[in-house]
Amino acid sequence: MMNQRTFQHRVSAMDLGCIVLISAVALWLFLQRAAHLAGVAFLVTCLDVAVIERVIHTTYTLTADGLLVVYRGRFSKKTILPLAEIIRMEQVRTWWRPAHYILIEYSLRREVSVKPDNEEAFIAEILKRQKRLEKNDK
Repeated sequence: MMNQRTFQHRVSAMDLGCIVLISAVALWLFLQRAAHLAGVAFLVTCLDVAVIERVIHTTYTLTADGLLVVYRGRFSKKTILPLAEIIRMEQVRTWWRPAHYILIEYSLRREVSVKPDNEEAFIAEILKRQKRLEKNDK
């Protein structure tokens, strides 16, 4: 019997830098005291709230019925994919960005990128659940 397991999103330096930069721009716009910039500052602040919401509330849930649910916060749509349809998982590391992530390819060449806090445990758990699903199908 497989239980539900949830992995949290790994907050990277790039995520934090983006939040700080957007906050600084919003603050600068508010301090300009121009009527037309106040509306722009409000929109930039809304963008910052959306980014913070996404960073804080992103989770990756492996359900008991063999699904991976990628939840990216209240303002985004859930991505639900069956574990049986996962073709490959690749850890992607780039030399030009401080971030790294897991690229998951599933049914019909579709891809989703995830940044779980513990990448090795995440991949191991998916592989373990895929093996269990294959055994149950036979």
